[in-house]
Parts: sequence; C-alpha cells; structure tokens
Amino acid sequence: MSATEEKPRTGRAVLNSAPRWLTLLLVVFAALVLSRSLSEGIYDIAFANLALDLSGLVSTVGLVYCVGYGVEVVASVAAGPLLDRGNPRAVLVAAYLVKIGVFVLIGIGSSFLSSHLWAIVVAAATVDLVHHIGEMALFVLLPRILDAQTLVRVQGIGGTIRSACELLSPVVAGLVIALMPGSRALLVAAGLQVIALAVFAAFVAVVARRPRSADPASAPDRGRGEEASRAAAPEEPAEPAVLPSRRVVARTLATSPAWRRFLIFHALTVLALSTVILSLLSLMRETFEMSPARAGSFLAFSTIGAVIGGLVVAKAGPEGIYSSLRWATALAGAGTLAAALLGGTQWILAAALILFGLGFTVYLRSAGLLVQLRAPAALLGTWHGLLDAVIRIVSAGAILATGFLFDRFGGRPVYLFFGALLLLTAALWSTFGAQDRQALGNTALHPAPATTAP
Repeated sequence: MSATEEKPRTGRAVLNSAPRWLTLLLVVFAALVLSRSLSEGIYDIAFANLALDLSGLVSTVGLVYCVGYGVEVVASVAAGPLLDRGNPRAVLVAAYLVKIGVFVLIGIGSSFLSSHLWAIVVAAATVDLVHHIGEMALFVLLPRILDAQTLVRVQGIGGTIRSACELLSPVVAGLVIALMPGSRALLVAAGLQVIALAVFAAFVAVVARRPRSADPASAPDRGRGEEASRAAAPEEPAEPAVLPSRRVVARTLATSPAWRRFLIFHALTVLALSTVILSLLSLMRETFEMSPARAGSFLAFSTIGAVIGGLVVAKAGPEGIYSSLRWATALAGAGTLAAALLGGTQWILAAALILFGLGFTVYLRSAGLLVQLRAPAALLGTWHGLLDAVIRIVSAGAILATGFLFDRFGGRPVYLFFGALLLLTAALWSTFGAQDRQALGNTALHPAPATTAP
C-alpha cells in the first residue's frame, strides 16, 4: 500500500475512534465525580452529626464548617505554588490516600478519636484541607492533559453529575448513617474514596489512549502559542527551573487591567451567587412561611437547573464560555428577582429557582474554564489559588453580613438587592470584550507566542 493511500485511511480511523474515546472519557470522568461527590456528602453529614452528638450544641456544627472554610482559604494560597512546581497527579493521589486514612482511623481504629469533639474538628479540618488541595490539583492537571474542546466537555459533564449528586447524596448519606451510625459511616466514605482513586487511575489511562490527529494544526486554537501547542499535544508542560514567586503573580494580577477587571467582576458575581444559594432556605422559611420539609424539597428545583447548566456548558465549546459569563449572570439575576417579587406563587418560585440554578452553574463553570484556558500553564496553581482565596474571603464576609440583613430588613429586600447586583454584573460582563479576552493571555508572565521563520 502506498503512502498516499495510507494517509486518508489513517485520518478516517482517527475521526471514527475519537467519538468512542470521548464517550469513554466522559463516562469515566462522570464516575469519578459521582464517587467523589457521594463520599463528600456522606462525610460532611457524618462529621456534623458526630459534632452535634458529642456537644449537643448546633453551634459546634458551625464550628466544624467554619474551620473547614478557613483551611480551604489557606490551602488556596499555599498549595498553588507547590502544584506548579510539583506533580498535580501525585498530589491528587496523596489527597485520596490521606482522606481514606483519616476515615478508616476514626471509623475503625479509635473510639478515643470518635468520642472527643476536638478530634472531630481536627479530622474534619484535615479532610477539608486535603480535599481542597486535591480539587486544586485536578483543576491544574486537566488543562495539561486535555485539549480545550475536551476540557470544556469534561467540566460541563462534571458539573451536571455533581449537581445531580446534590440531590442524591443527602438521601444516600441518611441511609448510610441510619445503617451505620456514628463514626462507622465514615467507612462508607472511605470506600467511595477508594473507588474514586481507582476510577482516577482509569481516567488517566483513558487520557493516555487518546487518538492522535494526523494534522497538529487541526487541534483547537486557544489564541496563544503556548495554548495552541498544549491543545495539539496536551502533555505535562516542561516547566522552567525557577518559577515566579506568589508575590510576583499577585502583582501581575493586580496590575493587569484585564485580569483586574476579571477579578472585580468575578468577585461581585460570586458574592451575589453564593449568598443567594446559601440563603434560599431562609427565604422560603422566613419570607414565604414554608415548612422545613417543603422548603427543602423546593431546593431541588435549583438543582434541576444546575443539572441542565452542566450540559449547556458541555455543548458550548471553548468560545461559548465568554458569552456565558454575561447571559448566565443575567439569568441568575432574573431568577433571584422573580423569587423575591413573585415567589409567593409556588410554580413561579419553582421556575425562578430553575433559572437561578441554571445561571449559577453555567457561570461558575465558565469562569473556572476561562482561568484554566487563559492563565499561564506553568503558573495555573498559583494563579487559581490567589483568585480563589480572594473570592472565598469576599464571599464569606458577604454571607456573614447577609444573616444580619435578613434579620433587620427581611428576605425580600435582600434578594431584590442581590438580584439587581447580578443584573449589574451581567452588564459589566457585556463590556468585557475581545480586547480584554486577548489581554488575559498577554501578561508579562505568559510565554511569548511562538514565531514562525519567514
């Protein structure tokens, strides 16, 4: 067979095998997110129940969550440079192993640990710390091993599965705790972490078998020399011997007009989104006078919107994430305003929650993908960690203040404010044009684009 006959057949083989490979990749990643999310749902509720049983005080549950939130902020700042200089894959595996060890130690090995509140608080904080570092490691790893189009699909499907688990995991956790009360429920969480670790190994194996395009130029172009080459042959990038410090990265983010605008717009949007989602139960119970059970059931409507949102992101593609920042925020704002003004009518409230859940998920997934695709590959851990720390601190302050505002003014005025803020941020995102998008990839810390010889 001649070389000229071989090429077309090879190209067809690649095109025919790519959909099957992508389907397998998405199925394996969905299984990974499913096992991780179910484990997270079980251990969150198990730790909260242990703290409540040991102290008899609801405030201790808040203490467990507060400490966990604090260590996540520390992890965002401290772990980023370590991920850039180290191996994210190894860090993710280590995070699984530490969580498995903690769950088994408390679930089987020590009645002493399971009977002391301080031990539960320390264990929960340790799990939250390594879990967040593992999430950051996966965030850094995925753009290194997947091209842009595949990355968007994987993250979109992951968002859908995670949202579905928000409906499923409380039910599963309740059954697990009923069958295995106390610290023994953590053994099920450990088992799911073992499954997640095995599925992660399968995911890496599937990625290694990805079809190779005969023409590298056919890979999705991300607008930068570094990013286009990463999409054409997505391997772990060769990193420089010395990377810029965290302070240099922070200074670059602060002095880059495009990244500064992104951070301001993103902080305002997440501030509103996170506050609304965390106070939905209070709105329905205090403003609309729903019973706890009915209010809890209505939260499912926002999750339905979130499930749809993940599928929307998966279909949007790399270019669609930019417009998503605008329309998803407007959709979430419209849902928030509808809930505040017309939520007394329950079918309108259900529709408003679906709209909010859809906008919430599409926005957060799109903003995360923008960082993955536009930050310097070798500094993604530090870049993402600094942005994430700022967002978490701002959101925590807003959530704390919202509780006082609810008590002082009621839920409806608070929701009107946050709905209007979301519409404002949608207008701000509409000004984030092509020039800003290009500037995101042209900071002093981005590699110079490859030039072709004349």
